[in-house]
Amino acid sequence: MVTTRYIMDEVHQALRASEFGLTEDELVALIAFAYKCMTVYDSPNRDQLRRYSSRLDDKKDLHVLASFERLDCDMLVTGDRELLRKVNGAKTTRQAIERLLG
Repeated sequence: MVTTRYIMDEVHQALRASEFGLTEDELVALIAFAYKCMTVYDSPNRDQLRRYSSRLDDKKDLHVLASFERLDCDMLVTGDRELLRKVNGAKTTRQAIERLLG
């Protein structure tokens, strides 16, 4: 499994939401565990993102698309509807688990 620093920063911020109810120690431990389980690459730079700008309406997701293709990944696991529609290899979490276990 691979990801980028940009995505890890986004996950870190999202997990701070009160709905998760994590203490700071739990949050730090969870993020540390994620870093141990995944290879974390540098985020795409602006020039790399520009190459993908015409492919997605939601520009916040350019990091995901650029990283997926730049790192030559087999599968992109996402819940984002636009990515699922427009990216070959994009799968929902359920589809990814079924594929991995199938």
